[in-house]
Amino acid sequence: MKTIVESYKQKLASEEGWLLKRGAQLRIALCYPNVYSIGMANLGFQAMYEIFNRIPEVSCERVFLPDSREISEYERTRTPLLSLESQTPVRDFDVIAFSISFETDYVNLARMLQLSGVPVWAKDRTAYDPLIVMGGAASFLNPEPIAEFTDVIGVGEGEILGPKLIDTLLENETREGTLLALARQGRGFYVPSLYHVSYKDDGTIEAYTATEEGVPARVGRAVSAESPKEGSLRRAIRRGETEIVAQLKRDEVFAPSTTIWAPQAEMGDRFLIEISRGCSQGCRFCWAGYNYWPPRVVPARDILAKAAEWRGKTDKIGLVSTAVCDHPEISEILQGLRAMDYRISVSSLRLDQISEELLDALVESRDQQIAVAPETGSDRLRRVINKNLTNDEIVDICGAVFDRGMLTVKLYMMVGLPTETDEDLAEMITLVERIKDRMLEAGKRFGRAGKIIPSLNGLVPKPNTPFQWEPICSEKELKRRLKWVSKNLARIPNVEVRAMSARIAHEQALFSSGDRRIARVIEATARLKGDLNAALRETQIDPAFHTSRRRTYDEILPWEIVNSGLSREFMQREDERAHEARSTAPCPSVNQCTRCGVCPTTWLAEAPAALVQLKAFATAVQPGLIASLVN
Repeated sequence: MKTIVESYKQKLASEEGWLLKRGAQLRIALCYPNVYSIGMANLGFQAMYEIFNRIPEVSCERVFLPDSREISEYERTRTPLLSLESQTPVRDFDVIAFSISFETDYVNLARMLQLSGVPVWAKDRTAYDPLIVMGGAASFLNPEPIAEFTDVIGVGEGEILGPKLIDTLLENETREGTLLALARQGRGFYVPSLYHVSYKDDGTIEAYTATEEGVPARVGRAVSAESPKEGSLRRAIRRGETEIVAQLKRDEVFAPSTTIWAPQAEMGDRFLIEISRGCSQGCRFCWAGYNYWPPRVVPARDILAKAAEWRGKTDKIGLVSTAVCDHPEISEILQGLRAMDYRISVSSLRLDQISEELLDALVESRDQQIAVAPETGSDRLRRVINKNLTNDEIVDICGAVFDRGMLTVKLYMMVGLPTETDEDLAEMITLVERIKDRMLEAGKRFGRAGKIIPSLNGLVPKPNTPFQWEPICSEKELKRRLKWVSKNLARIPNVEVRAMSARIAHEQALFSSGDRRIARVIEATARLKGDLNAALRETQIDPAFHTSRRRTYDEILPWEIVNSGLSREFMQREDERAHEARSTAPCPSVNQCTRCGVCPTTWLAEAPAALVQLKAFATAVQPGLIASLVN
């Protein structure tokens, strides 16, 4: 145990901004189900740490999956999993809250519970065990594979749900009362134990049935349509805390950003800030685009104010967004950051949104590499996935990048798309060759050559996207396609290929598209030290049922217990258009609403701030956003 404590204290010594509150009424262990370096690069995780610790009654500490050296020490000394700040056993906290962004971390969640000594299965816990809460991006998609591990699942965005969770915990004395109160809110909290799932003879879901009066048939999502500080403001007004009320009214809009300076984290040398959420383009494979509709932005003044605060620590800033240049104030943001002498980086860029101003900012930052996503080499397949670019346009845009001296480009590309043929795969080779030729042409002027880095991934159809009914390409066939493309790309000079394995793609598909029965596989995989095949043999569960069959449009899908706001009719229509290789105009570039269902008039009436922001977004990006809805 001494070695573990020393390791944790060394991490704390390298950080700035962490805190430890003693004597709080409610203690929360905030867990990221992966190692420290990955968890501390996650803005959602850092945001929840900040949100919880802002509440006077709450003390929140961090917990991570131990690395290989630490986990050996935990097992050797039989030490229960400890928190980072105070090295307290996790099982001694009131609440264990997991922030989960990726389904592949579900196994790590079960492993962390096993290490902590807390029963993995919710049904085995007593009133003396901590309440297990799950939140994060994965809760938007499909919470069912871990539903039976979890007491309550946050369906929505943490800056809204965190304060509501705390209020409910403080207002209720019993575990049962807390869970029922959360479930009856109707939006934002899913309590799996209050629903019974029945199955048909063919193994598909027959029905979800709420077992308590007042519990909704489906759980609506809660999004930060209004100012995320509103819950704190209401609480301060109720308590008569006039100074806090005044401060909250002066505060900026909450924007997830680096809260703790952690040099040992991935990208730990830069300040990260989320500048917008959601994307208007409607790429049919993209869970982030659909599950964060409608698009929302953080005002430029708030972004620049936070950047100014952190300038003394670093000259590097990362702008986090699914659509950086869709921000209506991106020009003001870039100008302000350049005036502060920040070196600006972005995670990746949509090819159709690369502006000269952003390229100039990246060149000033001395970036030698940019990441873009053509997705495929076929114009036809891009219409299938609703990405409206041609190969000629892609080569021209990459040329504009090369002409500024950034000669290394990473290309995100997918294999295994619906209707994909070998001819489509061959076009991927041709496109990369054209981009390489354009890079060498520009490189002659700079006296050096760059590199083209295709990153190949197998398509994993995601819940709450138009491809949710699609099967994943069989593992054998996906392996063949990835191998063929990789082999042919590797023959091209100045090209460095990186490819995921077909096995990993199928593992992701199982955990993203499975129902409650997959919990048995996850628990067994964690117990068997990560051996998924052994877990499948032990549980006798056929993964192909969940991943490799085309689901019917009338089938109840496991993730439909969560009401994402997107209508089934819209999703089905988009899937049908995909098979016809027909694109759909993006929101907000259409004059008439496409009726996806996420912005019904009643929802807008409940969230006037969201309406104002959405109107502003529409006006800046494309006039006539949703005139049929908001006028």
